[in-house]
Amino acid sequence: MEPSPQKKLLEDARESYSQFDRMLTIQEGDSRLVAAGKVTLRILGIIVMILLSPFLLIGLLIAFAAVF
Repeated sequence: MEPSPQKKLLEDARESYSQFDRMLTIQEGDSRLVAAGKVTLRILGIIVMILLSPFLLIGLLIAFAAVF
């Protein structure tokens, strides 16, 4: 049986975040410049997620309003 579209989307989002997290994890052999870049990218990623969250919530509210 194939998973529902919601579960598939949730799993894809979870995998994307995990990949992002692994890519920006500071490794033992990283130089200070690379480590600083990874920290900066992680902070920018968090800011982008915070900025997009209201739009996602509004989109979900509109979608639920359309269904009901």
